[in-house]
Amino acid sequence: MQTLATMKLIRIFITVLLLFPTLLLAEESGDEYDEHTIRPSDIPADAPKFKNFPAEIHLGDNARLSFRSKVAREYRTRLSQWAKEKPNFADHYILATWGCGTNCTQITIVDAKTGIAYSPTGASFNAADNVHDDLLQGGDLWHATGAVRFRPDSGLLVLIGTPEERDNERGISYYVWENNRMKRIRFVAKP
Repeated sequence: MQTLATMKLIRIFITVLLLFPTLLLAEESGDEYDEHTIRPSDIPADAPKFKNFPAEIHLGDNARLSFRSKVAREYRTRLSQWAKEKPNFADHYILATWGCGTNCTQITIVDAKTGIAYSPTGASFNAADNVHDDLLQGGDLWHATGAVRFRPDSGLLVLIGTPEERDNERGISYYVWENNRMKRIRFVAKP
């Protein structure tokens, strides 16, 4: 009896050993991705860098959220919470993000000095569909915040995916926050 059970275990073990390299090769070849996947190799060597758009880091107190803007009234609770956070973008701004669906990140910018909330035209949300996992690191993967990149000491914002689900703008978009407006300075298309 014990010999039969041992033989079955050995067969299972050999089967797993024979299949395991195949499974590893499928994973390494990126079978879950296709030619439309936005990959780390799509980032150009001369892409805009955070250090090229420096900003001081605001250390003062935050103003209370102003409800004058439509976006502040619409997302009152969420933005009231964010407005209490330390500035995390372009000196005295708080780049507030939250999930807006599968692989989608909503983006609002709150001025910590004035409390005014802005919905950045052209970049108010980003859908990170068919983006290589290596580019999604650094955020909550359930809504792909890793595809929204920014720093407190820089005015540069990088969106990897499809800003506002405009298919013709799918790829990697580089923006600069200037005069309370988002300005796209570079775009790398990935259809």
